[in-house]
Amino acid sequence: MIRGHMLSKAMLPRDEELGKKDDDHRYLPARRSGWSIWNHTFRWRRRRLLLVVAGLFLGYMVWNSFIGQREVALDFMGNPIVPAVDPADAYNEPLEPTGPPPGIHVPRETRPHTFDGQIRFYRLARTLRKAVHRTDGYDRTNRNVLFAMSSLKSASNLIPMICEMSKWSRNHVHAAFFGREDIPLDTLLKINGVDGVKCPAMWHDARPDYMEYSSDARAQSAVIGALSHIHSFLHPQAAIVDDSMLENDYFARGVRNKTDKLGIPLIEIPESKWEDFMWITRLDAGSLRHWHSPAVDIMIQVPPDSSSVLRLMQSIKAADYKGLTPPRLIIELPAQLDESVKRHVEELKWPPRDGHSQAESGLVVRRRIANHRSTQEDAAIRFLELFYPTSTVNSHVLLLSPQAQLSPRYFHFVKYALLEYKFSAFGTHDEASRNLMGVSLELPSLLLDGKTTLTPPGVKDMLTDRYEKLYPKTPSSPFLWQAPNSHATLFFGDKWAELHSFLSSRVIKHQSSTKPVSRAKLVSESLPAWTEYMLEFMRARSYTLLYPAKSAEAMVTIHNELYHVPEEYAVRSPDETKPNTPPQADEPFLRGDTPPQQRPNNPEPPVIPGSKPLHLALPFEGDLPELQHLPHLLYDGSIITPGKASNIAQNYATTLQKEVGGCTIPKGKHRKVVHGEARDLFCFEDDDEGDWVDDINDELVKARAREQLLVDAESKGLPLTAFLPEVETATSTRARKVVVQTGVA
Repeated sequence: MIRGHMLSKAMLPRDEELGKKDDDHRYLPARRSGWSIWNHTFRWRRRRLLLVVAGLFLGYMVWNSFIGQREVALDFMGNPIVPAVDPADAYNEPLEPTGPPPGIHVPRETRPHTFDGQIRFYRLARTLRKAVHRTDGYDRTNRNVLFAMSSLKSASNLIPMICEMSKWSRNHVHAAFFGREDIPLDTLLKINGVDGVKCPAMWHDARPDYMEYSSDARAQSAVIGALSHIHSFLHPQAAIVDDSMLENDYFARGVRNKTDKLGIPLIEIPESKWEDFMWITRLDAGSLRHWHSPAVDIMIQVPPDSSSVLRLMQSIKAADYKGLTPPRLIIELPAQLDESVKRHVEELKWPPRDGHSQAESGLVVRRRIANHRSTQEDAAIRFLELFYPTSTVNSHVLLLSPQAQLSPRYFHFVKYALLEYKFSAFGTHDEASRNLMGVSLELPSLLLDGKTTLTPPGVKDMLTDRYEKLYPKTPSSPFLWQAPNSHATLFFGDKWAELHSFLSSRVIKHQSSTKPVSRAKLVSESLPAWTEYMLEFMRARSYTLLYPAKSAEAMVTIHNELYHVPEEYAVRSPDETKPNTPPQADEPFLRGDTPPQQRPNNPEPPVIPGSKPLHLALPFEGDLPELQHLPHLLYDGSIITPGKASNIAQNYATTLQKEVGGCTIPKGKHRKVVHGEARDLFCFEDDDEGDWVDDINDELVKARAREQLLVDAESKGLPLTAFLPEVETATSTRARKVVVQTGVA
């Protein structure tokens, strides 16, 4: 009997005349059971059963893979999650293939860079997963800094910096090796003498499989892919490489392309200059994140018939700018100009260019129409009009006297001080930092009166004993002084704009007053007139400049032999030689009893040579101390506690408002303060009731100050957690509300 439906249809006749039908051949048992009905109706063939089982298994694998990827992608704000397993089990290094890729013949002497296969990272995930929780890698703002090494040469250059930064413990230091060399990472560290205890950095092997055989295109893709993984796990605030990476074009193109797209600042250390840049190891991640943010303009006023500026220009040109963005030069020339100065300015190419670079000119030259005796007010106005910041956060000015001679390391110090005191994530929110107006490169020998000797404070005068214990042989300390400096000073852009607002209101008030008040002059006439206005401003706001510690070598030397008296004080009428004579043209400040010296006798220490790295030239091993730990000096040289400085400033501001600003202060009210302006120190006819606000208690004042701190932090991209210690001290309802609104709590 032929069984099987398909077979019977194919073999048996279908003619109706034969008298038989196909279904007569179906076998039907005499008695049907339940099982036989099931077996007959739903008969599965073996092939179909296997296909169904395979389909179910494949569907299960696809579904499981999709769910796993979905969880990894979305579980933590789009970042991959770390499973609770040992990474060594999930990523077993011995699984990485060894030897050449399949189908590639390896010559005895060289290995061909021709492999373009799929990229797999067998060693990177293990270390990234270990580091992510230890360093808060999933947070967009953290303390992670990445060093990227492209070769054995690059590793030997960067490893000293890696270990030095790790030693200071201000950052979580990560070092990734991207080179083509087939050498284990542990062996590489051993060759370079890296001690895991003395050098607690986190090391990552970012090389894919077959890296030594990879084509340049595959190697570049591997660099981009590895940086993507590192960014997903660590979110580094800055990436540091050295110029030896240019020997590996694939690495240079890959790292520049990817860091630019990810918004990671790329810091390139010039080749063989790692020791000169050792100072960056003292900076925290917040400062390094703004490596490319600050811009500096140098401002020089050339006196008439003076060639002393040539020495200054030569020292500016000879300074070291490798790895840094050179400053812009703003030069004001007099009407009567020395021929040698004119020729030198015409031939000056700035910034310094390498080869045939066609970089934009960074030189701005202004020349006066005529030299004539100007008043103190005119001289101050002309000076402040020479510069105005394009950004109060990132634009700053370095004022230099024509008698100055700079150290080749001066711009390294300027960059270092800017990043530390303006952009540090954890050191720019205290009162001393908010009141810092700039940094002086010169330590004067006299007070502002030009007669009294300045006695710099020592390490024992600092507000902490930490530096005295760590550096007992360091006699002198940097300090904060409520005094302007006209020789060599870096002024911060926000404070310069506020000074601009102060002088504008000061001049308008003086010129519009029917009975202008001429105040006693506190600053020697050997210094320009604008310093007197700046002193008023600093005293009213409790602002200070950071002055360097006394040392055998200086960042700048001010020479005496070609000194010129400020133009506004150069000529004196016979009446002006008499004591307390009213100033001509109703000038705001009384003239001194005697004319200034034609030649000062200031010390001229040698400048720090270019052969000495900056961190070795500065005290405390190059560590810039926190401002709240430094001694605080009033304009007369007396040391006071920081707590008293704000009270003294408030009393002086009230006096200035009454005597100069023309204010009659209502009881229980004070002038409304607008951030970044100084109009509150003066009263005008167009003022209304909205310019006066009620006095509030001290707790609300502190709360509003903290609120401004948090606003500044958000504008600079700084972590709000840096402000927790200060915010937690608030006790008022307003302060607590600020905490809740800003999300710090």
